[in-house]
Amino acid sequence: MSAPFLSDYAQYARKRLTVAGLTASPPLVSVITVSLDAAKTIERTIRSVQDQSFASIEHIFVDGGSSDDTLAIIKRSARRQDHWISEPDKGISDAFNKGIALSRGTYVQILNADDWLSPNQIERGMSSLQHSRAEFVFGNLIFYENDKPAFHYAGDPHYARAIHRRWPSVAHPTMLVARRAFERIGLFDPAYRNAMDYDWLLRLHCAGGKGVYCPDLCAHMTHEGVSNRSFARTIDEVKKIVVAHGRNPLVAEAEARMRYIKTSAAQPIKRHLQPLYRLVRRTINASYKPIAVS
Repeated sequence: MSAPFLSDYAQYARKRLTVAGLTASPPLVSVITVSLDAAKTIERTIRSVQDQSFASIEHIFVDGGSSDDTLAIIKRSARRQDHWISEPDKGISDAFNKGIALSRGTYVQILNADDWLSPNQIERGMSSLQHSRAEFVFGNLIFYENDKPAFHYAGDPHYARAIHRRWPSVAHPTMLVARRAFERIGLFDPAYRNAMDYDWLLRLHCAGGKGVYCPDLCAHMTHEGVSNRSFARTIDEVKKIVVAHGRNPLVAEAEARMRYIKTSAAQPIKRHLQPLYRLVRRTINASYKPIAVS
């Protein structure tokens, strides 16, 4: 299945935005949040967007038909420039694509319902983009476990060296993307449920798109997300993506097996021997830095 383009969602977006009656001037930045039964976390996400030091922001909510209080929280929190929908979707990629089609900003930030921004994140991202020719900016990510910061995941300024063989350290909650990138290479491929952002990033790279690392930019993410819970599927999707972009299938299969063995072995160590887990991970992954929790 090929990735859809913005034009494929254009009619859908026109109908939705006409019904919404949004007539104000488009903002510079659109933040897109997809959700499903996220009442426990989405208020924190919304607050982080509304507390941004950068003013020209709209928040687009794409809810998959939540049965908890998610929609009630969105309705009472949404501002005049924000927009929400709640309906079944065809997966996370489809929800992302709906949000991008509904957005009006020149720049797009995808922020899931259990992630949140630092107060000046958008402002710093915009400054980096305006001083470069890049199509996206990215930074560092702090992962949380049980509502406490567990480790710092540094973005890789040299991500292009590894992108053809593995998912580099470019985390989507830190990415602020020029809308023209989606117009040029298309949206997220619904064939992928976990690694769709890696596939999109690799397609952009292959099309000559560039990203710039901003060390002062930091986002926040819980460590219980879909790709973290179902690591086997993520590994398999990454393998399919690199093969689709020319990597030797036998090499890709061997790399995928090694990642699966390494991740599987780490799970019991992580549960029962946390200090050893952090030491080993810090040794083998330069982007990983444990955070001491008092």
